[in-house]
Amino acid sequence: MSSKAAPFLEALASRRSVYALKPELPAGIATKDVQNIVQQIIKDTPTCFNSQGNRAVILTGESHKKVWDHVYNKIPLENFKKRPLSCRDEAFGTVVFMVDNVKTKELQDMFPAWSSAFPDFVAHSSGAAQISTWSALELVGLGGHLQHFSDFVSEALPQGAIEEGWKVHAQLVFGLPTAAPAEKTYIENDVKVFE
Repeated sequence: MSSKAAPFLEALASRRSVYALKPELPAGIATKDVQNIVQQIIKDTPTCFNSQGNRAVILTGESHKKVWDHVYNKIPLENFKKRPLSCRDEAFGTVVFMVDNVKTKELQDMFPAWSSAFPDFVAHSSGAAQISTWSALELVGLGGHLQHFSDFVSEALPQGAIEEGWKVHAQLVFGLPTAAPAEKTYIENDVKVFE
């Protein structure tokens, strides 16, 4: 294996869902550092036709708590309320990933033959931004887990956090890990090479 790729592959391999969090940042890391990481990833994540439709906001403090309190109150079944409650009380913040569907519509209008494929392309790019952010935040000592309470989250975002045409895709809840993540097991899934 190329030694140049090793640190990147190690970061991907060590990334885990960490649910045991406390609402703190690691020593030497500030909210501005998290913002800079997310900003760089949103900027550099590839998008179809370089449309640059990925968007993100970071919630901390009261805005973070209010959003997760809203999600908690919207969940109709008690058994499903545990996760939003832990997001609200145990995490430091949330990165809310969105896409600009105005950009998607522009691409659909410009390239009608590909129209039906653009929502998939946009979702792929959003997923790339999510996993890159998650891995990068773990490199600076944060833990996190990805959530998909998108409709409830979009209802409760602070004014100005979301523009018309933006759609919430996922939420990366982060904080200081208090326990190691569970061991990951792997299935047999060999990548074959054909020449």
